[in-house]
Amino acid sequence: MRPVALIAVAVSAVLGVALGIGGGLALDRGQDSFEDPLALGVPMVNQSCTGQFLLAIGKGGLTSLAAALSSNPGGHYLDTDRSCATAWTDSTRPTPHWVAYLGPYGSGAQACAVRMTAANQGSTVTHLRPGTPDTLHCVCYLDYHAMPTLSTGMAAGVTATMWTRALQNMLVDMGRAKKDDATGLYDLTTASQVRQLQRDTNIGATGVVDPLTWHAVQRVGCPLYDLPSTNASP
Repeated sequence: MRPVALIAVAVSAVLGVALGIGGGLALDRGQDSFEDPLALGVPMVNQSCTGQFLLAIGKGGLTSLAAALSSNPGGHYLDTDRSCATAWTDSTRPTPHWVAYLGPYGSGAQACAVRMTAANQGSTVTHLRPGTPDTLHCVCYLDYHAMPTLSTGMAAGVTATMWTRALQNMLVDMGRAKKDDATGLYDLTTASQVRQLQRDTNIGATGVVDPLTWHAVQRVGCPLYDLPSTNASP
C-alpha cells in the first residue's frame, strides 16, 4: 500500500475513534443530564401552582440541602423564585431561595402522613397554591383516630415531641397558650391548657390527649386556618 493510502487509513481510524468517543459522551450527557445548578447530583425540578403538596426536607444553603437529599435519594430541589409563589416556611421567616423536597403528593393527608414521622422531624408541608400564607398544620389533615395519645410522664421520643409541638402550636394559634409554651415537652402547663379545652368542648377534663380530644382540637382550631372542621377525619 502506498504511503499516502496508509496516511489516509490512519487519519480515518483516528477520526473514527474520536467521533465514536465524542458521540458516546454526547449520548451519555443526553441520557444523564439534568438541570442541577447547585451540583448536588440530583435534578432541580421547579414546581408550579398545581394544587399538589410537597414535603420540604431542607431549606436555604448547600449544607442543609445536601444533608437532606443524601438521606432521601428520591428527593429533588427547587428554586423558589421560579416555583409557585406559596408559603415555603412560616410567615415569621424569610422565604429561602432553595428548597429540597419529597413529592409532590396528591393530598395534604398523604404529605402529612410522611411528615409526622421520626424520619422527617423538622420538615414542613407546602401547598402548591398561590398566596397560601403558611405551611400546613398537619393536625388538621390527619385522622384523629390514628393520632398518638399524649400525657404528662409519657416516654420521651422524637415522634412524641413532634406531636406535642404540633398540639402546642395549635393551642398558641387558638389563643390558649403562649408562644413560649411550644417546647415539644408535654408538661403540666400544656396539660392544664388541654383540660381547659376539654371543659370548653364538654368532654372529660383529664389532661390526656386522646382521639376525642384531638377531634376537639380539630373542630376548634382548624377553622382558624380556613379549613373545614370536618377536615380529613371520618
